[in-house]
Amino acid sequence: MGLVLVLCGCPRSTFGDRLFEINYPVVDITIPAGQPSFRTYVVAQPQLETGFQQAMIDNGVEPSDIYLVGGVRARLTSLSGEDFREIERIELRVCPASESDCTFIDLMFSISDLGGRRQQVVNLNPGEKNFRNLFLEREEVRMELVIFPFDVTTQNIDARLEWTIGAVGGL
Repeated sequence: MGLVLVLCGCPRSTFGDRLFEINYPVVDITIPAGQPSFRTYVVAQPQLETGFQQAMIDNGVEPSDIYLVGGVRARLTSLSGEDFREIERIELRVCPASESDCTFIDLMFSISDLGGRRQQVVNLNPGEKNFRNLFLEREEVRMELVIFPFDVTTQNIDARLEWTIGAVGGL
């Protein structure tokens, strides 16, 4: 729970200093109709440049200054007017680019219990994992948006993913 508190706006004096944030380029996706509830739908960016080293340079931050790297905010927005009532869970996972699939251990953001809600904008919750070593050691990562249908989807949903990570020091 500490990661969520640190990156979601708690006082700097108590929980460290936010050193910098990186806003990743938006990802436009289509969740197709006909997705069964027993199968996940995955949108992957297998070699996403992190920009982490450049952000450290731009902000005058050394690796030893960073204690924590994690999700700050993520949002999935319907572009075509449909809502996400046919989706049960959404996860954003980040792992080494050398991996063929990320796992639940690589969870950076998630939200559950969406089934039946008529939301056109879904804000995902940051996870608790510290991604410090992953972002310090690699210039590229694999990003996966994993969609868990509530039931068989009956509509196409054109959507846009926006997400941001942050580095925290002074803990």
